[in-house]
Amino acid sequence: MSSRKGIARKAVAIWPLILVLAVSLFGTLAYPHFSGKRDLGIQKKALIKQLIYPTFGNPAIAMKGTDLVVEFDPRNRKFGDPFVPVKSFTARARTSADPYPITARLQVSSATPGPSTRWPEYAARAGSDMRVYLVTVQLPQTLPADLYDLTLQGNLPDGGRITDTQPHALDAVDSFKDDFSFVQMTDIHMFGPELNYSFANYHMRGERANGIDPRRKGAVYYADEISQINTVKPDFCIFTGDFIYGQEYFLQDQERPWGLTTEYEYEMLWFYQETMKLDVPVFTAIGNHDSFAEGDQGAHEDWFDNWRRLFGPLYHSFDYGDYHFLALNSQDWPLSHRTLKDLNVSIQSDKYKGQFQGGGDPWAPGVDKQRFAVIDEGRLTGQLAWIRDDLAAHQGSKMRVVATHQDPWRKQGSGMMWASQLVPMQDFFNNLKSTFGFAGYGDGAGRLAALKLFSEGNVDLEISGHLHSDYVETMPRFQGPGQMISANTTCSQFATAAPSNSYPGYRFVKIRNGKVASLNYAEPKWSYPFFAGTQVGGITDLGKLTTPAIEVGVQSSTGGGATLVIKNHLDKTLVGAFAKMAVTYPAGGRDYAIKGGRIEASHDSSVTEATHRVYYVRTDVAAGETRLVTLSPPAAP
Repeated sequence: MSSRKGIARKAVAIWPLILVLAVSLFGTLAYPHFSGKRDLGIQKKALIKQLIYPTFGNPAIAMKGTDLVVEFDPRNRKFGDPFVPVKSFTARARTSADPYPITARLQVSSATPGPSTRWPEYAARAGSDMRVYLVTVQLPQTLPADLYDLTLQGNLPDGGRITDTQPHALDAVDSFKDDFSFVQMTDIHMFGPELNYSFANYHMRGERANGIDPRRKGAVYYADEISQINTVKPDFCIFTGDFIYGQEYFLQDQERPWGLTTEYEYEMLWFYQETMKLDVPVFTAIGNHDSFAEGDQGAHEDWFDNWRRLFGPLYHSFDYGDYHFLALNSQDWPLSHRTLKDLNVSIQSDKYKGQFQGGGDPWAPGVDKQRFAVIDEGRLTGQLAWIRDDLAAHQGSKMRVVATHQDPWRKQGSGMMWASQLVPMQDFFNNLKSTFGFAGYGDGAGRLAALKLFSEGNVDLEISGHLHSDYVETMPRFQGPGQMISANTTCSQFATAAPSNSYPGYRFVKIRNGKVASLNYAEPKWSYPFFAGTQVGGITDLGKLTTPAIEVGVQSSTGGGATLVIKNHLDKTLVGAFAKMAVTYPAGGRDYAIKGGRIEASHDSSVTEATHRVYYVRTDVAAGETRLVTLSPPAAP
């Protein structure tokens, strides 16, 4: 009894210390929930709210004169909240990246609650109310074939309204073609001189424009690349990840107009802002730099959640007519493995190599048919199960194409984009660096399971990024005849300003009648260069590249016309080069005369009182040619 009294007396004596420790412990645990950091980051600036399909990163390509099913979630993905009844919907579309945008009202024919068909993560689950509104809108046949921002408004029974807009979300086309093209861009890595990464290169890269200091030119290289893609005008683009860097700092004062931001917020919104200049629909797949989590040192954000707030689902599929595409999340690691740690020398996560979760195979290098044989597709879950089911449901498509950041096949199935080291268990220095957290761990699961699904699902083409270099090979279909083309593509950024055999480029894929007609600028693997002077297939001093491979400009004339100037530095003819040319509204509404090209379509700036007419112009530009396309005002009657 006396010992108990002694303990009590000591506790009373040191109660202030106990109180301080208790308060400190509570503060440490509660800080993430009560600190001002909750006001930082993308969590307060989500760009996807109620309109969850189509989105900027998961757009819809739809034929004019047909119906489009739009998905609207009035709960903003808070599925634990009561379902929100919506009385009626209205919809409108506004042309994107247009000098004189036009707006069209879209008729809504029906709105039905049901599970999402576009977000695999939000499909129906037993015991959960995962409903969203499936809203059918009609695309008028008179709608100009163009890229549109889409707005959907829900009217509530109490008279309130919920409105959400997604930019660059709808591409209205006259028809789907069997002879079409798409561009793959990857590893853009948006950052500026505020990043102190030792290998960062700032050639043609400056500080983010702030509207205050004219010396801040931004990512000049990326602006030039977007201009080139707008001129090439593929039917769509696929971006295969690593849009930002995101591993240099957690919080930093960026001064006016941004102030204190996370690196993710600063770089990703910069990327988003610059990509709004693209006049082509873009489908996105997540990369390792886009997928980390900040933990307690940043804004307490999981960047998987931020991806959903900006681009859409972590993995999804889409169609271009009879052609089927899958955009995968090959950075499929749990949160604990994606959380960044400040190692003083660098900020790093435990894992950033490839993984597909869902009960597939454990990591081992190479390809082994016996290991293929023991993978039971019927027992797969998660993303792997979705890949299995999605491919099985689209065996009637003319082609199946997979887009992913890390390629599970590259170099004859070696697994180099999955392995912690490029040469597993053999390279002493890479092993040593991995031990201390500098090489980036991997050894992820599901690699062979994915390859088996690609093989049995008759995937025709797989495109990827991550390694900043070109590589093209084939994978046999292990269950029978045929093969899959595997194309790894160089980065869009300048990875160095020194001599290199890699260069900023893009893969221009041409499809014809269900086959890959072309995907190389030069054989056997080389991408299209973004800059003139690139020695494709050789060594280029990247620090000397400054001129875009395709230079484009529009000059207005005093007489009301305009001249388009296109200079083609490529070794190939530029077929169907595209531009929008805005001119003063012609007297009497008569069309301008064109020389040096052809008019594909046009629209006026206003239905009631037009001030300008926008012409959609096409022309062919031979290798090395400077092409002039002139619009001249109509002669007086």
